[in-house]
Amino acid sequence: MTNFVGQHLEEMADMRSARKRKIVLLCSAIALLIMTYYGLNHFINLDYLFGFLNIFCVLVLAGNLLYQRLNPSVNVSDIVLSSVLLFQAFMLLFYGEHITDRLLWLYPILAAVIFACEFKTGLIMSACFLGFTTLVCLLTDIVIVPEQFAIDRFLISLFALCVLCNTSAYFYAKVTSYIQSLYKEGIEDLAYRDQLTGLANRWSFESWAQGKLEQVKNNKTLTAMVFLDIDNFKAINDTYGHEIGDRVLQHFANRLKNNIRTKDRKTQKNDYSIARFAGDEFVLLIYGLNSIDDLNGILERICHLFEDSYQSTERINKLTVSAGVALYPDDADSLLELTRCADKAMYSAKHSGKNQYRYYNPHQTETLTEESELGLSKVTPLKTARPSES
Repeated sequence: MTNFVGQHLEEMADMRSARKRKIVLLCSAIALLIMTYYGLNHFINLDYLFGFLNIFCVLVLAGNLLYQRLNPSVNVSDIVLSSVLLFQAFMLLFYGEHITDRLLWLYPILAAVIFACEFKTGLIMSACFLGFTTLVCLLTDIVIVPEQFAIDRFLISLFALCVLCNTSAYFYAKVTSYIQSLYKEGIEDLAYRDQLTGLANRWSFESWAQGKLEQVKNNKTLTAMVFLDIDNFKAINDTYGHEIGDRVLQHFANRLKNNIRTKDRKTQKNDYSIARFAGDEFVLLIYGLNSIDDLNGILERICHLFEDSYQSTERINKLTVSAGVALYPDDADSLLELTRCADKAMYSAKHSGKNQYRYYNPHQTETLTEESELGLSKVTPLKTARPSES
């Protein structure tokens, strides 16, 4: 089943446009043959006006097919075809009294218009034609109906055909739209999502974050980059195996998604604000906050995500998280530098005992680097806010 989807999903997603091209081609070919026959027949019978009109329609359809072949990305061929067919329908309706059973041609013409166009376009065109025809037939004597035709039965049958064809087109449009949405979601998952955790991958996060930072650059709200790392994750992988390690990452990702907002407040669309950066490292871009206290509340929540223990196995009693925070644009005015600052702040949190969050502080980072080189360690409180704002 997986191989089938992988091989044919794109083809299924494109079936609407492929179907449209084939129907336009088939209807145009049939219309060309019929109108050429009637055009020549009119000339033979010295009916030059209708002969010229039919040949003109033939030339328009031929040009439409040629244009469609040369410009496959331009989808107006269905509109041109429908316009020509409706023009022929009105000709038959008002001026075709000399053609035996001419009204019968209106049925295939109406069906072709509905199926050749997109659902909404076909619905509008067919409804307008049906409404106009009904008004003209009931309120005027312009349309000359043959004796063997009862006007009421003709209009009812035309209405029934219109309803049936549009209903079929509607459900087909719904199915193909659903398939296309599945295809787009599948492509998005492959290109923009981390396959293990379902979060954004590094590339999609950075692409999205670049635009978001530019968007909030002049806002008065608070924007922060948070760099997260699961403490002692390497020991979990080494002790219990990568399968347990993967389950830990998935559990952590689910907790993040359930506790951190991932929708833009204005558009209500999902964004890529939470991402798996690499291995057991995760990044968050938090924006639209009113104060540092709001940010501290989110960070406290993140550091307590594993407080009720992770029961992947009874041997793992408790997991903890270290977080580093960098503020935009105070600490850095570019995504690269902002990520680097948050990473250094996370290193500071780990160096200070883990299971806490730290704000970026250039002086503190330099001190920690020097201490690391000397093999020293300094114990600090479990969770600390930015010194200048605490």
